[in-house]
Parts: sequence; structure tokens; C-alpha cells
Amino acid sequence: MGSYDNQIHALNASDGTEQWNFQTDGPVKSSPAVVDGTVYAGEEGHHVYALNASDRTERWRFPTKGGVSSSLAVADNTVYVGSRDKSVYALDTSDGTECWRFQVDRGRHLTLAVADRTVFVGGGHRVYALDTSDGTKQWAFQTDFGVSSSPAVADDPVYIGNFDGCVYALDAGDGTKQWEFQTDGVVSSSPVVAD
Repeated sequence: MGSYDNQIHALNASDGTEQWNFQTDGPVKSSPAVVDGTVYAGEEGHHVYALNASDRTERWRFPTKGGVSSSLAVADNTVYVGSRDKSVYALDTSDGTECWRFQVDRGRHLTLAVADRTVFVGGGHRVYALDTSDGTKQWAFQTDFGVSSSPAVADDPVYIGNFDGCVYALDAGDGTKQWEFQTDGVVSSSPVVAD
């Protein structure tokens, strides 16, 4: 887990004892991802880290041009990261080299999810769909207010909350709105889909 104490902590799940900690260059606000024995985490000190999950050995670090406060995603040997520099980065899991980068129009808190070779990104007043292979924009859906909710993908629709108080269901293929639900307040939490 990450902490505002500028550390990543690994705890024993059965009794909560600390197994190890790793010092970062800034607060770790997002949730780390653990895949195949590697911990991937971003932090506000403008870095993404890959650590050995068993002993905290640093495998690589990648410098971003802005802090990383949203959770990252890992799929098909690639780490996808949203940064406060208004960029989505795709990094190779083996050595942290940059595969591609996509710049959003506005917004500094980028949230994302990966499904079916597509990266769905919430940022500024838009939801984007990017091709995982090269970062090409497939579509963008315009909203009236900022998006801080992470997209949730189930079968075809992409579900996302918005500062206008709406939850939107968007077609994953072309971004057209299937429906919206109006709440009485800002929706900044991420939707959860079941059944």
C-alpha cells in the first residue's frame, strides 16, 4: 500500500506486520498494482516504480513530468499510467521504457481502465478510448464538467461518474452515450459492475 509518508509498505495479510517498506520521492496517493511478483506504483515525486514484491528490490523507475495520483493499470506486459502532466504513459513492464504517450486536452487527474486492447481514460471534461498498441485515439466523449471517476468496463458498456452528478454508460466501441443517471451530487467514486 502507498502512504503520504513517501513510502510503499508491504504488510503480512494475516497479522498486519510489515514485511518491508520502500522510500519514494513523494506521497503515494494511488493504489499499487501487483502482477507476476512485481509491484508497480506511481507517486507525486514524478516517478513510476517497479519493485520486486518479495524483497522491495527496485527493478526500474520511470520519470514522468508530473505527479501520479491516480491508480495505474497493467495488461499484456504494459503499465498504463495517468500523470498530472496531462499525459497517459504506456511503459514496458520488463524495463520501464516508454512505448507511447498520449496528451489529453485538459485535466490533471487522469483515471484509467484497460479492457479489450483499449485504454479508457477519464481526464478533464472528456472520456477517451485509446488503442493499447500505439495510443491512437479511437474516440472521445465530451462532458460538461470534470471527470475524476475511474472508468468501469463490463462486457461492452463503459461506466463513469462525473462532476455534473451523472453516471454515464458509453458504448465501448464508439463512445456513444447509451444512458445517463442523474444523482444529487458530484460522482467522484468509481462505478462497480456486477450481474
